[in-house]
Amino acid sequence: MIQYGCLSRYFNLYKNEIIFAKENNFSFFQLWYDNSGLVLHKDDMPFLETIKKNSFPSIIHALLDINDFENCIPNLVKTIMDLNHKEVIIHPICERKKISEPNEKLNKLIKEYAKFFKGIKIYLENNAKIDSFFNKEEEIKYIFDENPDIEFLLDIAHVDSYEQLNNLIKIKYPKILHISDKRSGIDHEHLPIGKGDINFKVIFNRLFKKFEGKIIFEIQKEDKDIINSRRKIESIIKTST
Repeated sequence: MIQYGCLSRYFNLYKNEIIFAKENNFSFFQLWYDNSGLVLHKDDMPFLETIKKNSFPSIIHALLDINDFENCIPNLVKTIMDLNHKEVIIHPICERKKISEPNEKLNKLIKEYAKFFKGIKIYLENNAKIDSFFNKEEEIKYIFDENPDIEFLLDIAHVDSYEQLNNLIKIKYPKILHISDKRSGIDHEHLPIGKGDINFKVIFNRLFKKFEGKIIFEIQKEDKDIINSRRKIESIIKTST
C-alpha cells in the first residue's frame, strides 16, 4: 500500500502543519535538514522538542554538501537517534568547493560513514541536471553497485526524460518517490501537479504501475495545491491498477 507524505513547511507553525496533514490523510512529514541542522518555523524552537511533543510520523531529508560530511554526519545521526527514526533521506550535493571526482568522493564517504547509521535505512536522492553530479545514469549506477544496501529515492522532477526515468528504475527500483511537476526546458522546478508538462499517466500507467512505497509531495505552495496534487496522482494510480 502506498503511503503519502507531505513537507513540513518551515514558514508555518509545526502544529498547524500537523492539523493540515491529519485533515488530508497524509501519513507522515518530510522534515528539512541542512548543514545548519533541522529547519522549522522560528517560533517552533527548540525544534527537536517541538517535533517530539507533537508526535507525528516523519522522515528527515538531509541536503548535505559532500564537502561537509565530516562535520554534519555526527549531528545528523544524533538527531535521527533523538527522534527514534529508522530511515533518513540524504540528498548529496557538491557546491561549496568543486571536486574533480565527486561521485568517487561520495562513494568513499558512504563507505566511511555507514557504520554510524547502524539500524538506520539510508535513501539517496538523485540530482537534477543543473547540479554537478549524481544525476547521470552511470553515476547513479556506480554508487548503488558499490553500496547495494543503500536505497533509492527518485525525484521525478529531477529527471531529464522518460527514457532516463526508465533507465534509473532498471538500475535500482526506488522505494520512495518525490512528486512534483516542472515545465519543459526548465532544469529544476517543483510545481503543483498539472502546472508543468510531466505526464504522470505515462509514469504511473507504464513505469510505476505496481509501486507500493512512499510518495512525498515536494510542493511548498498553498494548501490547495498540495491537496489537488495528491487527488490527481491518486486518481491516476487508481485507474492504472
